[in-house]
Amino acid sequence: MEKCNRCNKSFEIYDQLRRHVGVVHKVHATDFYVEYHLNGKWPICKCGCGGKVKWSHQLKGFRKFCQGHQSRVHNNWGHNIAALERSVETRRERFALEEISVWNKGLTINDERVKENVNVLTAFARTTKERKVRSNRMRKHRKDGTIPTLHGSHHSQWNGGTSSVSMLVYNDVRFYEEWKRPILLRDGFKCVECGNIKDLHVHHDIEMLCDIIKKHVGDSIDTSNHELKRSIADAVVDYHIKNKVSGMTLCRGCHGKIHPSLNF
Repeated sequence: MEKCNRCNKSFEIYDQLRRHVGVVHKVHATDFYVEYHLNGKWPICKCGCGGKVKWSHQLKGFRKFCQGHQSRVHNNWGHNIAALERSVETRRERFALEEISVWNKGLTINDERVKENVNVLTAFARTTKERKVRSNRMRKHRKDGTIPTLHGSHHSQWNGGTSSVSMLVYNDVRFYEEWKRPILLRDGFKCVECGNIKDLHVHHDIEMLCDIIKKHVGDSIDTSNHELKRSIADAVVDYHIKNKVSGMTLCRGCHGKIHPSLNF
C-alpha cells in the first residue's frame, strides 16, 4: 500500500498515488518523483556546476548533465589547443568570405530578440555570482599583466590631477555651509527629479567642478604638494561662493544616471 503524506489517503500502487498527488495536490510528477524516490534531493549536473538536471522521458530518468555541459567533462577535441586554433582560424576565414555571419548582424535594440538577449545578459551580469567571477578575473589579469594598471595621466579618466583637489573641496566646511546647504534649503532637502529625501547630492548642473578646478591649476598639478592643493581648493571654494555656481539637489540614484561612470 502507498500512502499520501499530504492527506493520508492510501493507494494500492505507486502510479495511483502519483496521479492523485498531481490532480488533487497539484504537484508535478517530476517534483513528486524527487520527493518520493530521492528523499527530496534533486540530481545535480555531473560537471560540477551545481545546476539542477532535467528529467528525460527518453531515458525515463534524470539526465546526468545540464544541456551542453557534458563537453566540459567528455570532449574528444575541445581540450586540444592546436585543434581549437584551427577551428578559430577556419571560422575567421568563413566570416571574411561571408559564408557565415552573426545572427544579429544589422539588427538593433528595436528587434525583440536583441532586446531580450540584452535584458538577459544585463540581469545575469548583475548577479552576485557573475560579479564575483568578473572581479576574480580582473584581479588575475591585473596581477599577470594582461590588463595594465594605469595611473595618473595614463588613465582614461585623467582630468589633470583634479580628483585629489576635489576631495579637499568637498570636505571643506565653507563649501558645505555657503554653497551646498543653501541649494539644499532652496530645494527643500529633496531630490528635484524624484522627490527622494535620502542620500542627497548637490549636482553642478551648468559648470562642472573639474572644469572649475582646471581654471585654477591649468593642465596639470603636482599631486605630492599638499600645500599647493590646499591653496587651490580654497580658491575653488571662494569661486563657488563668489560666483554663486549653479547647482541642483539630486539623490544618489538620479545623480548616478547623469554620471554613470562614477562610483556614487
